[in-house]
Amino acid sequence: MKLSIIIPAYNAEKYLSEACTSLVGQTLQDWECLIVDDGSSDGTATIAQGFCSVDPRFHLLQQKNSGVSAARNKGIEVARGAYLAFLDADDIWEPNTAALFCSLLDENPDCRVTWGEAIRFDTETGEIKPIVWKNYFPMGNPWYDMLIYHYIPISAVCIRKQDLPDTMRFRTDLTHAEDRDFLLRLLKNAVAIPLNKVVLRSRQHEASVSKNADAALAGEIRVMREHLADAALPRHVRRRAESALAFRCAVIMAFTGGQYGRALLWYLKAVVCDPLNINNYLLPIRKISMTLRHALRRIF
Repeated sequence: MKLSIIIPAYNAEKYLSEACTSLVGQTLQDWECLIVDDGSSDGTATIAQGFCSVDPRFHLLQQKNSGVSAARNKGIEVARGAYLAFLDADDIWEPNTAALFCSLLDENPDCRVTWGEAIRFDTETGEIKPIVWKNYFPMGNPWYDMLIYHYIPISAVCIRKQDLPDTMRFRTDLTHAEDRDFLLRLLKNAVAIPLNKVVLRSRQHEASVSKNADAALAGEIRVMREHLADAALPRHVRRRAESALAFRCAVIMAFTGGQYGRALLWYLKAVVCDPLNINNYLLPIRKISMTLRHALRRIF
């Protein structure tokens, strides 16, 4: 078995079929899909069973509601593939995603992890949304860059399973930023090679936006504080990462919580932490520019 794809699913009946269909259409066919139903109360299990009944590569695992981390971990434990990948139930893979992942890992036996790029789309209109909040000035070290900016979606990641330590699992004590924590631990001291190709369509819809900005903020801060305390982290990287953390907190407050006063305080902290971080100035300008262009297109 070449590739195991793990889909954690909780009350995902609205989008699960699209996610699974994107796997059926893969150009590489040597894969299995483990759908982990995390105690859903809707038709998630029925949809999963429908795919299992017509395609033996699909498998349904069920557990009581324990959270997305426990669901992913359950999939890891039973996966048979040489490589591991994750797909959220509301996301969609590009047709050549599996082939790109496996080809890169086949050709680079020392590589532990690879990842591709994602595009966002509006679930109602199908409109492609530009990625605004990104690190335009990467440092070239995936661990550093992941600390400075969360630029890798978990659904765009593929891992060599034999290189995944038994202790390397998603933390079940985290309800936010658990994927960020996992990737930070995975990327430290690892040979990691990016694909630099789009592998994922990430759905933007109301349900995917956290309704609890304070909880999202607390989770982000908790995870980042733990990783920023690493003694192996160079001072200039820590400073840049602290600035980026404050900037992300500003984004969470403004665009998730609508708390613009608190967002401004976080933004000012980001600038004070690292006045030379051009991202702190470029990203807001880019966001404003895109918003204006979008508004003008609607008018004209």
